[in-house]
Amino acid sequence: MPVNGKRIILLGTLFPMLSAGVLAQSEEIETLDTTVVQSASEELKQAQGVSIITEEDFKRRPVTNDIAEIVRTMPGINLTGNSSSGQYGNKRQIDIRGMGPENTLILIDGKPVLSRNSVKMGRSGERNTQGDSNWVPAEAIESIEVIRGPAAARYGSGASGGVINIITKSPDEASTSITAQTELSSNKYEGDNRRFNLVTSAPLSERFSHRTIVNYNEQDTDDPRVNLDATDVTTGRGGTAKAVGAGREGVENIDVRTLVRFDQDDINRWDFEAAYSRQGNRYAGDNAFQGVSYPVDENGNVIIPEPEDLAETDAQSLIGEETLVMHRRTFGVTHNGEYDFGDSFSYVQYESTSNSRLGEGAAGGGEGRINSLEMTTIKLENITAKTEWNVPLTLGGFNQTATFGAEYRKETLDDSVSNQLSLNVVDDGTIPGVETDPENRPSETDATLVGVYVEDNIMLTDSITLTPGLRFDDHSKAGTNLSPSLNASWQASPNIVVQGGISRAFKAPNLYQLNPNYVYYTRGNGCPVDFSNLGGGCHILGNPDLEHETQ
Repeated sequence: MPVNGKRIILLGTLFPMLSAGVLAQSEEIETLDTTVVQSASEELKQAQGVSIITEEDFKRRPVTNDIAEIVRTMPGINLTGNSSSGQYGNKRQIDIRGMGPENTLILIDGKPVLSRNSVKMGRSGERNTQGDSNWVPAEAIESIEVIRGPAAARYGSGASGGVINIITKSPDEASTSITAQTELSSNKYEGDNRRFNLVTSAPLSERFSHRTIVNYNEQDTDDPRVNLDATDVTTGRGGTAKAVGAGREGVENIDVRTLVRFDQDDINRWDFEAAYSRQGNRYAGDNAFQGVSYPVDENGNVIIPEPEDLAETDAQSLIGEETLVMHRRTFGVTHNGEYDFGDSFSYVQYESTSNSRLGEGAAGGGEGRINSLEMTTIKLENITAKTEWNVPLTLGGFNQTATFGAEYRKETLDDSVSNQLSLNVVDDGTIPGVETDPENRPSETDATLVGVYVEDNIMLTDSITLTPGLRFDDHSKAGTNLSPSLNASWQASPNIVVQGGISRAFKAPNLYQLNPNYVYYTRGNGCPVDFSNLGGGCHILGNPDLEHETQ
């Protein structure tokens, strides 16, 4: 798709809400040298394997919709679909060092985001999803930590490629920021964007403070003709036509997050947070099986069909309409402790995702193709908990910081839609382990993952650090896994850091891969080589005996 410039109109206001007591003591506040802070920040960002995106980076490079737009500028980061087939080409997700979106773990304030697991896996491994990097508006973000490379020893399943940790703004300061932004495209076929944000925080008392975030973002769908000049006329069974590659989908996103912080004392701090987000797409015709094409006359001129000539589920008739909506809700409690012997970070979070979309084909060449205007909903619930303790100590004459942690994930999927395919078996009409009648197949599946880990940062010299680590995980369906790691860092000069290491990463099977009642039928071609002569097709189903994928 050709790149076209946009005119950005940004309107912003900032209302400091400082108490009289704070103003009266303003002369006693020490002002930091901003030049020194910027220098330190830039040095951090050059560390191999780690990048930090700051609030200043967002100001220099405003984000239209998804923070993936700025994360992709970091070394080793790309945006890609779920697989190489490109079935959902304009749903670009964060891909770290070529490991793919499924191996990139997204965190918000250190807590995992697992909503994309509510989207079924296609036969080629794709999910029709925009991923999990857009649940927090850019205006609410203080920084983003990007960790490249296997991080399973610390973060567990799904971190084989790396980790994106989105850190939201703290409620410590009293302020209110209102931002309105409009982007007007210079190409008449590209969609415009409008967004509104409110971020407010203030002390409620000596020990309580709050922060509230409200965001509305609306992105128009690109007109399918945006790529018309770059396509060729083709002739097939449907006549002469121009097959058009879809532009970007539109969106309508709503985000509301509120946090109450309780500073119990100088040692203990508690955060109570609730959040709701809605992500709705506006269809642009992006589907390997349902792309948009326009007929052409004998002179090669494109003929735009009239709306009344289109079927209800025709790709062109759905352009600009919502074909899927994701709702995500979270409730969490986080504790931070600062003790004489070290510090701790612990949380419990409940995450609920409702994945609603128009009916889609589930077999053969029509897999993923919209075939019904009836919305169906898949529900995913996650309970995650973690505790991590950092303890500075001296052993064998070396200064060290030992990290001890434990993590719990319980995932429950309620999907009565994706497992309703009838079996097409000739002999006795059954497949071992699969319920023959789709209506009798259970809609709910679940799995539990428990992990414990230890890591030690050993200062061998003032410039050399050695970091061994070990993690043990037990999955209720896939069994156990051991993830060792060994990393080293050498501060060769104030501006040069040499790093290296070796580690083992893993990914636990998702609930679709483990569910024997999730059945896909190929309808002919696509069977394994040994069964290619069946002609009528073969079934592909989940395997409850799958083990962890390791790297």
